Amino acid sequence: MAQQERVLVKHSVTGRLLVSSTDGPTYTFDPQGELTVITICGVASDKGAAVVELKSELNVFRFEEPAEGPVIKHWYYVGDNAVDYDASSGCLTIAVQSEIEYRPDQYWE
Repeated sequence: MAQQERVLVKHSVTGRLLVSSTDGPTYTFDPQGELTVITICGVASDKGAAVVELKSELNVFRFEEPAEGPVIKHWYYVGDNAVDYDASSGCLTIAVQSEIEYRPDQYWE
């Protein structure tokens, strides 16, 4: 079985799931200097609008799920960086400034 990966965009205050790559959207990560621009395409307009509305309160997560071995979780901090949604293309762009990588298996057994 090949490694799988998924991306989630959540509201940091309530934990509400706003966008998930498991629902069909595709995504890319593009390092640009001190920022990384995450582009998620295939996002419905209501979900894109909700993300932009809550842009100062977002958490972005990427889960690496290898066929062999534990899950690796990446948390990306959005802060005051740009968050935009293009309704015509269905693409959401989120600029993140930092990443914390951790393995949940190191905290819980």
